[in-house]
Amino acid sequence: MGERQRTRLLLWWESLETWRQLAISFPIFAALMFLINIGPFSQPLLRSIFYGLFEGALLSGLLAVATATERGRRR
Repeated sequence: MGERQRTRLLLWWESLETWRQLAISFPIFAALMFLINIGPFSQPLLRSIFYGLFEGALLSGLLAVATATERGRRR
């Protein structure tokens, strides 16, 4: 991926409303954290589901805050 494509992707992501960023990132982070908890961490299924949802929400929130901060810094 070239520098120009990364810049376009970044600008597209920053142009999205915060709720859309959360709607896109939460399912991805929740699934990733579920897989990490059930796989390498060997957590039971229900605990992995809970941790996946909880950690996915935290990571999505952090990403939204970081994006808003960067968007504000660029303007």
